[in-house]
Amino acid sequence: MSIRPRVIGNGSVYQVKEGVFQYRFNLGKDPKTGKYAYSPKRTLHCEGMSKRTQQAMLRKALEDYKEELNSGIVREDGDRTVSEYAEDFHNLRAESFKSPLAYAREENYIRHIQDMFGHMRLSDLKPDDVRHIYAAARKSGMSEAELHGTHVKLRQILQDAVDNELILRNPCTPVKLPKPTYRERAPLTAEEASRFLSCLMDEPLSAKAAGTMLLLQCGLRRGEMLGLTWGDIDFKQRTLSVSRQFTNDKTLRAPKSKMSRRTIAINDSLANYLTRWKSEQLVQLSQYTLSQGEETPVVNGIRVVTTGDGKYATVVNVDGHNFDRWFRDFCVDNGFGKYENVSRTFARNGKKHTRGTHYSGLVPHALRHTQATLLIGEGADVKTVQARLGHASPSTTLSIYSHAIEANDRKAADAFGELISG
Repeated sequence: MSIRPRVIGNGSVYQVKEGVFQYRFNLGKDPKTGKYAYSPKRTLHCEGMSKRTQQAMLRKALEDYKEELNSGIVREDGDRTVSEYAEDFHNLRAESFKSPLAYAREENYIRHIQDMFGHMRLSDLKPDDVRHIYAAARKSGMSEAELHGTHVKLRQILQDAVDNELILRNPCTPVKLPKPTYRERAPLTAEEASRFLSCLMDEPLSAKAAGTMLLLQCGLRRGEMLGLTWGDIDFKQRTLSVSRQFTNDKTLRAPKSKMSRRTIAINDSLANYLTRWKSEQLVQLSQYTLSQGEETPVVNGIRVVTTGDGKYATVVNVDGHNFDRWFRDFCVDNGFGKYENVSRTFARNGKKHTRGTHYSGLVPHALRHTQATLLIGEGADVKTVQARLGHASPSTTLSIYSHAIEANDRKAADAFGELISG
């Protein structure tokens, strides 16, 4: 940045083409050369807008630039485009992400930003530009959730540019986008959850059945369930500790937040089920002369990768994708989902099984919602539910389960009325 004289006049405007303007200010005579100095030219893009809107945007751009110049600072690095800066911002953060999936999600937002704002310079971008570009994105079919995520990322990137003194203010700050309404996954009712449990108990003991039992009775995230080892379960104290998750890229990582590291109680029914599964898993492992220890995953596919001479190399854990496939089949077979395109049906042990594609119905995460909704319905306090589910704060629990909490409030009001009316 460099120090300039104060602005003289109201600025000069040049129309480059329809909807594109350049503007600059006279900064007075240079005391050394005696010649007039001018501010760097800036460009305003407002193609496709009405003349009235273009004039309003131009007036605002001139006012903002004049104020910036009168502060005594000219941001010459503002010539960098939004696209260039967003790309650098993303690349420089590569090592700070613990999860490649989170880094890939950010990359998706970076691509949106480049598509929407890439032609504009950092120094040219104004709040009204942001609003008009968002409006165009909506018309092109971008969802409110995707637009909100893109806005949050753009605001973060531009704040970084402010912190680096490339621009004076963040043009995203005055632009307010409502947070998308959370689409609550329909939980099972108490009767449905009881039937689901009954169907699960009838299922032969397996890694995937054990994993589903953990989702239902503990409200775990799928990755947390896949990351459990036998050392995480204390059968004497009837507790289960969550300290890692097995992600979709088949890597063990720390849970998503500090509160996600937790120890929760398990009931006698689940403890007995896991005890039986542990014995069954030991039998399966022994077939390949493999041992079972504290670090053995609770949910293990017992699929053995063999070497060329037929000897086992390692046991491959169940991952999220093949677990989901089993879960869909289980739900269809037991009336909790259906396949739109049925490819085959068959009978096994007197029960009809259906396989196909285009599934609709219960998903694993809905069991987490079932746990929380039923607990709240039975009067569990929000802090307990938050701790059990590993939410970062009680406000997360309150926002997601507001309907269940409102229903409890109605019960409380009715109960109090009955109490004092005698």
